[in-house]
Amino acid sequence: MNIIETLAYAGLGMASEASDKAKAKFDELVETGKKVDSDGKNYVGDFFKTVDSTKDDIQAQFDKNKEKLEETFPFLKELEEKFIQTKEDLTSKAKDAKDDLTTKAKETKEKIASKLKNIDEAEVVSEEA
Repeated sequence: MNIIETLAYAGLGMASEASDKAKAKFDELVETGKKVDSDGKNYVGDFFKTVDSTKDDIQAQFDKNKEKLEETFPFLKELEEKFIQTKEDLTSKAKDAKDDLTTKAKETKEKIASKLKNIDEAEVVSEEA
């Protein structure tokens, strides 16, 4: 065996062994984490409960501040409504343009396929003659 082939096999073996060991260690860590969590500490569950409650608190605070801003600056509500309407209009126009382009692309594809078919038929007729 030449040296390059030997090195290639060694590299492949090393990668395979490292992958197997990494997977085994990962599985071991997952099991340890599950055991610690099930021993009553429930870190994962508590973490997600905290995230959910914090999210709700932040959303409530955001809504409260938004209402205060809209009371102080009434034009903000009108501006937001215009923004939402513009967004909806642009989304609708983009969808219409996409639909139109899709239709035109299909029509063009059909025309090209038809012309190619006519060319193929003409070649067959000329070959028979």
